[in-house]
Amino acid sequence: MASDASMSFLDHLEELRRRIIISLIAIAVSIFISLWFQRPAVEIITRPVDIPLNVQLANWIDRTVSSDGSFMGFLSIELRAQAANTVQLNKVGPGEAIMAYIKIAVTFGILLASPIVLYQVWAFVFPALTQQERKFALPLFLTLVFFFLVGVVFAYFIVLPVIVQFAAGIFYDSGVGNLWSIDKYAGFATGMLLAFGVAFELPIVMAFLSRIGIINAQGFRERQRYAVMFIFVAAALLTPTDPGSMLLLAIPLILLYQLGIFLAFLAEQESDSNA
Repeated sequence: MASDASMSFLDHLEELRRRIIISLIAIAVSIFISLWFQRPAVEIITRPVDIPLNVQLANWIDRTVSSDGSFMGFLSIELRAQAANTVQLNKVGPGEAIMAYIKIAVTFGILLASPIVLYQVWAFVFPALTQQERKFALPLFLTLVFFFLVGVVFAYFIVLPVIVQFAAGIFYDSGVGNLWSIDKYAGFATGMLLAFGVAFELPIVMAFLSRIGIINAQGFRERQRYAVMFIFVAAALLTPTDPGSMLLLAIPLILLYQLGIFLAFLAEQESDSNA
């Protein structure tokens, strides 16, 4: 019996090793593809800098509203008139250009390889689940992916353009220009996208903690004051001296916390019904 158990454990280790190797190969290949097609990746990352937020809003108005001779048309024209591309990305030396090149390629490589990596995790964990747990495994997996993508999209189309425009405007009227390092901007932008993708997993994590009995919905409600305080402190650190951007970061996270409380309550009800 001990020998069989030992063999079973070794088999699991071998399976884990095989899944990790496949994941690493997928990431390496995806990074190589991103290096090869780096121009579209760079254009995507630098779009919030190349196209100011006012212009993006004006383009959205033109695409969604008939703008000729209307108030929305006037607003679109006014937004374009006020917009100015005040930021210029620069590479100071070959080392900085290479680091920015690598950061962008690695980020897009991980995103490209994520379906394969997630499948390897899924294939390793799924056989160990009970029949009851397997019913919830796929919906949970899809929900995690969905919330991660929503967080990335929210950061890219809303948060990042607002922060870029605010940062570009600081001291600009005093004659201080915006010659930004491409390496530092690439690190900031990719970090912001991934951070929001992870942050948007908050409701799912709260529901999972409730489902396994670590903390229930009532416990989350009682700690709500501290959670809101922590969210505002984190938002203030990310967007110093800018109340508008701070609220833009904090409000979605507070709403996600409320959603997490609701999902935790549903997880409790499901657990009680199964018991």
